[in-house]
Amino acid sequence: MAILTIVLFVSMAFALGDAMIRPKTPCERARDAAIIGAYIPTCDHAGQYTPKQCFGSTGYCWCVTITGQKIQGTET
Repeated sequence: MAILTIVLFVSMAFALGDAMIRPKTPCERARDAAIIGAYIPTCDHAGQYTPKQCFGSTGYCWCVTITGQKIQGTET
């Protein structure tokens, strides 16, 4: 009986844990879909676009809106 209780408890813990995982944000989905050599978005701890985005291999950077759209005139 004790083993059954433990198994049920562990099963419930895993089920609840999966339900508490938030869905990926647009930034995280874009980052995860990027291919090597292409621009890879930088996301903050909450999964949102960081204001400054850079193309890693060249050092070319620009600012973006909260939706990840480039703000014209911010390129460096």
